[in-house]
Amino acid sequence: MRGKVAVSSEGENSMDVSRLSVDELFQNSVIWDAHCGIDPQVPLDVSSLERIRKAGFTYVSTNVGYDVLPWHEAFPVIGAYRRWLGENSDGYIPVSNIGDVVAAKRDGKLAVSMDIEGVSALNGTTDLVEVYHRLGVRQMSFVYNKDNAGGGGCHGENTGLTRFGRNVIKEMNRVGMLVDGSHCSPKTAIEIAEVSSKPIIISHANSWVLHGHPRNIRDEQAIACANTGGVIGVTGIRIFLGNMGDNSTDLDRLVRNIDHLCELVGPQHVGIGSDFAEITTALESRFAKATDYWPPEHYPSGGDLGFVDIEVFPQLAAALSARGYSNKDISGILGANFMRVAAMNWE
Repeated sequence: MRGKVAVSSEGENSMDVSRLSVDELFQNSVIWDAHCGIDPQVPLDVSSLERIRKAGFTYVSTNVGYDVLPWHEAFPVIGAYRRWLGENSDGYIPVSNIGDVVAAKRDGKLAVSMDIEGVSALNGTTDLVEVYHRLGVRQMSFVYNKDNAGGGGCHGENTGLTRFGRNVIKEMNRVGMLVDGSHCSPKTAIEIAEVSSKPIIISHANSWVLHGHPRNIRDEQAIACANTGGVIGVTGIRIFLGNMGDNSTDLDRLVRNIDHLCELVGPQHVGIGSDFAEITTALESRFAKATDYWPPEHYPSGGDLGFVDIEVFPQLAAALSARGYSNKDISGILGANFMRVAAMNWE
């Protein structure tokens, strides 16, 4: 989807978006998905990436490893993505810096970066942070649900950062990798914000106040993230969205979470982290085998998390406009906010 870029490399508006129609606003804004949930496996599942591209997104971060898998399995997935992106340059751009995202918007392509969920992928050494960064990983969350060597998970004890975790943050800040507080315990997420010298993100999480699932974040976590200058990405997993009544739609529930976070921390600290993926047999099997990461009492349907279709997210522009959000705020939520924070970390 070609168009003028409504944000500069610093994430600030480079054109006056106030006079644009909703359709023009979407066309000219960077549309940023801070995390999609494609299962990290070889061969790659590129069908989900193609749906994200066709939905009009400019950028997406896809996970290449998480604590559920042995740490070394991330490397074949990284290699497969690097090869595939190089072979499909007509529609995709691998991301090293913000300039790649700007180029993707200009050329109507999807910019793809990689992320890791959980510091278990480091195998106990901060040396691998730079290795992953050199291979194209631009974002890492500390924990995947269960406590690990870096800190506490949302389904573990509410412990804080370990000494190793603090050293990992310092190394991520040094090399220019986004620090992600998703999947963490409240205490760990708040301490991540306190330790990081750069703005952090919570790439994909909804409000615990609106729906008390342990994977959702308390207001204190959102405030701590925003206090660093960071951004929280509202996510499209139905079991994390909760219900608003029988007639509520996925879009209604996404907007409700955006409203809550905007009222809490301001629209400049809110974005999108869809966590979108198409359900595969491998993913369903993984859920069945790793119930310590996905406790059945919190995931009664196993691998069927209720992924909101990625095609719903572009409808947010019109929905937010109808609720009185300014074009500047909508453009920020669609992508400029995350782009701003990425520029402060990557450059």
